[in-house]
Amino acid sequence: MPLKQVKFGQYERPFDTLELFYRGVAATGSPFQKEQYHISSVIQLKNLPSVTQLRQAWKGLRYQHPQIAATSDETSSRLVYTVPSPDILEEWLQMTFAVHYNETRRAESLDAVLPQSSLFMLHYLPQSRELFFRTPHWRTDGTGMILLQHDYLALLAEGPQSTLKFDGSEVSRIPPSLDEAAGISLDITDEMKVATEAELAVIANGTAPSSIVQTLPNTTPGNSRRLSTFFPKELSGRLIAASKLRGLKVTAAVQSALILAVRPHLTPMDGRLVCFNTYDVRDRVPAPWSGPQGATGLYHTGRPCSIDLVANKDYNTIATTLTSHYQRDLEPLFKILPCYVQTIGSLLATPLELAIQAPGAAHPELSSLGVIEDRLPTVHAGPATTVEIEDWWLGVQIINRVLQTYLWTREGELHLTCHFNDAFYEREFVEGFLEEWKAKLVEELIA
Repeated sequence: MPLKQVKFGQYERPFDTLELFYRGVAATGSPFQKEQYHISSVIQLKNLPSVTQLRQAWKGLRYQHPQIAATSDETSSRLVYTVPSPDILEEWLQMTFAVHYNETRRAESLDAVLPQSSLFMLHYLPQSRELFFRTPHWRTDGTGMILLQHDYLALLAEGPQSTLKFDGSEVSRIPPSLDEAAGISLDITDEMKVATEAELAVIANGTAPSSIVQTLPNTTPGNSRRLSTFFPKELSGRLIAASKLRGLKVTAAVQSALILAVRPHLTPMDGRLVCFNTYDVRDRVPAPWSGPQGATGLYHTGRPCSIDLVANKDYNTIATTLTSHYQRDLEPLFKILPCYVQTIGSLLATPLELAIQAPGAAHPELSSLGVIEDRLPTVHAGPATTVEIEDWWLGVQIINRVLQTYLWTREGELHLTCHFNDAFYEREFVEGFLEEWKAKLVEELIA
């Protein structure tokens, strides 16, 4: 349902299916003052912009993408956008743009200890030249965050704009929800329920999913941590070329190595590994929302995948199974999406103390962000300045036993990262696991 003006200067619409999903999953961490899947992303710059330049660009980003300033109503069921007066705009700027002048820690360290906010935040760390973006997942997704960062750096390079006029016309730049953009029916029928049950049968059918053995016995989440590694450019090129030579997408090639690497750590080793594979569906959204203008849209979905560890013992069979899974038609999902997402949401909204004890709770998930420069160029040149990126990363807060891994390529280098909760895993185990994953990929593709 599109935004409607409910009174002068205020526009509202119900949260859509996916927004409600992420709000529900995030709420599982509220008893611990934490939020599952809170997005963090960092750009380290080569140059040091002024605070004034950064503030101006942040206001410009709100003008260009006004949904970053939207809020929830008191019932947590509706998205609310209010046209700001100059005073309200300044107040929003003070609340969402923070400068850490004396902070010597990197954003990665701060990410583990900063409380999550309901707002879309930008933290600036001058000493490390880092722009640290943080937001609840219901506001955007990984691809959307990258698109927003591109527009922010473009505004920074462009310099001060003419007077920004917030008069309500900016509402036209708020993208439609996925339900609306894809023309999805919100009326849940018995047929949808049957189809949803069939789609999710791989979760419940068969033996209990395998779990990682090396977890700590804690039941209360600690801090979400991030570890990362990468392949040098020359080796990355060889790995990517070897994947293509085998007819594999890089995501399937890397995920196959991930499954082989985690297998020795699973119990039972001859069971099955259940995960959710994600899909960017921006190509199914009408223009202009399929591009950068839809940066604040939640335009993705996921599908459960069960890997039989007996039938899929080697790299090639795992890769074949994953490739077949990724190639499945998504159209049936769109026909049942409200029922499908609500059902998954109810599963993931299980109280944390119960969820972490469930079979298969300790397992890896993989999200692929593709080639970063396709959406976020390293250099943004403009009349005001030239902005150049030195380093970049993105991930989410994890409060359960999942090892949330990411894959992307930037400047020709293949990056692997893992987000985990330090109450449930020793850092040394995750470090070792990342190295095993790297080694397995090289061994299977080019050794």
